[in-house]
Amino acid sequence: MAARVSGSGYDVIVVGGGPIGLSAAYHCAVKEGKKVMVIEQYNFGNTHGSSPGFGRQFRICYSELYLCKLAIESSKEWDELMKDLNDNSLLERTGCLWFGDATVKSSEGNIDEAVKNLKMLSQPYDLLEGKEQIQSDERFSFISDAVNDMENPKALFVKDGGPINVPGLIEGLNRMLKSSGNADLIENAFVKCIDYSLDDEVRVWIGQQPQYIRTKKVILTPGTYVNHVLSSLTPTLKERINLTIYLWSSIYFKSKAVSRTLSSVSGSSNKWPIWYFFGHPKENDLNCYYGFPSETKRPNYARVAPAFTSNERFDFHLYPPDACSRPLDKDALQFTSDFVKKSMPSLDPKLTNDEPSTCVAGFAESCKEDDNGVGFVLDFLPGENINDRIVVFTGGWAMKFVPVIGKILKDLAIRGKTTPLYSQLIKPMRIDRGVLLTENAIANIKSQQPVKGNNLQRAAIFNKIWLAGPP
Repeated sequence: MAARVSGSGYDVIVVGGGPIGLSAAYHCAVKEGKKVMVIEQYNFGNTHGSSPGFGRQFRICYSELYLCKLAIESSKEWDELMKDLNDNSLLERTGCLWFGDATVKSSEGNIDEAVKNLKMLSQPYDLLEGKEQIQSDERFSFISDAVNDMENPKALFVKDGGPINVPGLIEGLNRMLKSSGNADLIENAFVKCIDYSLDDEVRVWIGQQPQYIRTKKVILTPGTYVNHVLSSLTPTLKERINLTIYLWSSIYFKSKAVSRTLSSVSGSSNKWPIWYFFGHPKENDLNCYYGFPSETKRPNYARVAPAFTSNERFDFHLYPPDACSRPLDKDALQFTSDFVKKSMPSLDPKLTNDEPSTCVAGFAESCKEDDNGVGFVLDFLPGENINDRIVVFTGGWAMKFVPVIGKILKDLAIRGKTTPLYSQLIKPMRIDRGVLLTENAIANIKSQQPVKGNNLQRAAIFNKIWLAGPP
């Protein structure tokens, strides 16, 4: 491939400019003083990946002990990042509420198992048992009607939780990278080739430009586009990561009375906590929902979302659907409206066209029954010639872990290893645990082929990926 060298080269090139990629670049360029390039196929802060919209949830309650530990470490890193970026809005600790049927194991986890882990790790929490306790607690009056039909519901409240300001996070990391003088940020550019055939450098071609960029190490953080990026490797990497990809939807509901909607004594502010409801699954409506407090820019609205997709049209294998042709899960949104009407009297349940959104969430599925990586992959790419020069992160719900995963990726790229604590916590995320598909297996899966089965069957597949059990 004829090309000319662009510049003197970089210490690290990051492919994928979402929050995880920007966090990795920040730790490399700002914290370590390394020369870094970030390549993003769209614009920074785009709506085509897994982080569109304003907020995402942060919590330390997990059914998986190692993820609970990782979230506690991430909480510390969030505080450090907000201090460095001089922006305390990045994580607003309004608290996290899990409530509903404690026997239900859903995509979010399980109430009783999370309580067990919090107790083991000496983390403070409140546990309410029974409708009387839950519905008499004014902190949760905005949502307590959801347990009207339950005999023995439970509610778990943890103060260390709340919404993440995604636009603020992306803007702040971009600002710090630009001001560092150590980073080049390239957007609206796709990676055509990553050549690791030489021993002393990796060469990266961008788009149709007849030039390559030299680098010592590469960090891949392209989210659900990871298999597109793996196809650009030369020598060819024949395997692909076995991603199951979901198009999750959400929508804003307007408050009927602002004073009732936004007032609460939960957490450290006057806002609602983030919340998740564990309901009994039904054939079409899986009856698990989550939501957020109001946003500064939209004080009269609250965002509520279904924790499922309603139809196989919204589930995919290996590759996400094109950004310009993604369907909106209207049935799931209608189920959400029905839930709001029944359970959240302070919100108007009417569905409007007011910014419904779709995010793309991919989860790495292992062929092994004992896999406990809950959809994540964080590891070096395999192969003798790669020699630990290319590290990849993809899969799962990772917004909660942005600061700590960025730090771990920096450690792996620059030093070849991370701390003993982090090494233990990411051990279940290794790439050789059965998430790589061979050429024969890939041939049997058509690109963008929907995941077959009815709603309950498909939910079982997803819960198997996410709730494989503690390591």
